[in-house]
Amino acid sequence: MSSLRVVSNTASRQFCTLVVQQRATAQQMVKPRDAGEMFGINGNISRKQLRPRAVERHFVTKLSHYQRELPNGHIPFSCPEGRSLFQQALSNGQMETYFYMAEQFQTQAEPTYCGLATLAMVLNALRVDPMRAWKGSWRWFTEENLGCGCITQKSVEHGMAMQVLASLADCNGAATEVMYAPRASHDSEDAKQFADFFRETVRETCSSGERRFLIASYSRGFLGQTGDGHFSPIGGYHEESDSVLIMDVARFKYPPHWAPLKDLASAMLLPDSETGEPRGFMRLSAHPKTQAQQISAPQKPLEVRYLPKAAGQWIAGSLLEKLAENQLHHFNSWSTLALSRWLSAVQATSPGILGKIVVVDDMDLFMGIVQQIYSRSELFRELCRSYAELQALGFDNSFPPLRIHDSKLDNCQSPPGAPQTCGELWILFLLLLPQHLRAAVSEHLAHPDLSSEICKMVRCPWALPMEALKETLHFALPAKQSCTWLAGDGNLSFGPQLLWQ
Repeated sequence: MSSLRVVSNTASRQFCTLVVQQRATAQQMVKPRDAGEMFGINGNISRKQLRPRAVERHFVTKLSHYQRELPNGHIPFSCPEGRSLFQQALSNGQMETYFYMAEQFQTQAEPTYCGLATLAMVLNALRVDPMRAWKGSWRWFTEENLGCGCITQKSVEHGMAMQVLASLADCNGAATEVMYAPRASHDSEDAKQFADFFRETVRETCSSGERRFLIASYSRGFLGQTGDGHFSPIGGYHEESDSVLIMDVARFKYPPHWAPLKDLASAMLLPDSETGEPRGFMRLSAHPKTQAQQISAPQKPLEVRYLPKAAGQWIAGSLLEKLAENQLHHFNSWSTLALSRWLSAVQATSPGILGKIVVVDDMDLFMGIVQQIYSRSELFRELCRSYAELQALGFDNSFPPLRIHDSKLDNCQSPPGAPQTCGELWILFLLLLPQHLRAAVSEHLAHPDLSSEICKMVRCPWALPMEALKETLHFALPAKQSCTWLAGDGNLSFGPQLLWQ
């Protein structure tokens, strides 16, 4: 293994190492002041005399730590040589991803949260909308709200495997490419080829202006660091020294630092102690569906926007939680009560979030569809009357008025760019919901074929698109949380057939 270590002999690196050694020696020479002297207690008095006997018998010493020294060959980001490497890499155009990552750099909240902290950091750098509340009115990724059923008690206590982290990334809306290291010895040809492949990927990613980021999964022990498996993002690449900038999320332990790329690649060869599989790295970018919907022209009456699995599970759970509460309002008709329950649940979850799921692309086309359903469905007309009744009672000003009144189209004034462009949209949204959510709103809406019957009332050319829209909505708001290691839409690219080679 030592033959793979790349240790620079430059004068500046020797200087950094010498400074660290001098500081360590100075710390050993300084004698700490006895805390008892500060309180007038003689330092010669035995500590056992100051400790209660019961505590003395059962006392167990717990060690604490404040950071660690980096091993030889690893250069702190902030030391003179580390800054010099940064400036050279920046001038060579190989620090493009650093600034996006630096905006979101964070320290993991728990000793085993390196994967969660890294993923939250990368998702925020990708500008992925979590589509669920963080604090107050703000939506943001943290280690605590990644969800998707992938975070278990075992992962909290021992960390998580790379394939689970990749599934969690996919579940939260990232396009994920996963590359496993080969099962090979460190001096083998396969190991060399993997290091070359890793180098090319790092060089390409770090020099690209696009928001694409690398996460490394490696063994700290092989690098001479304390601990075992670890996740951290790669912030840049220095060509001349063949070093990568590891933006270590365990900043309480090690600072961001430059490490030899060949060593890091070799540290990925060591198998995960939990799975027995080699480690590796992954590259994350924005989901292609989110990019496609931003450039699509508004040519459809209605669209269900791409919703990451974790967001859909949170939204469905939030709606069900609100709908399970006792309804304080009492109405004479079931339809008014149902609309009250539905709109209250939307308000609790956030109309801004729900309004981003079902979107009107073309208002004229949409109102044409609504008029078809209005003329054919007594249920839809009844719900429209109940909606108007709630608005007359001043139920909630967060929802716009109806545009169809007594079969005539009224001009509905709504804020520019607002997703909830008319009241009929929220009624149709309710009728297209999956059965488990409709049933939670009212037993009168619980029939499993209700959504399909509504879609059949729409004439061509929008009949089939409406059915597809309904199916998309049912998939986006599932009844149960799930964490699968293979993505259902084929976006997650890992497996034996998709290794680095």
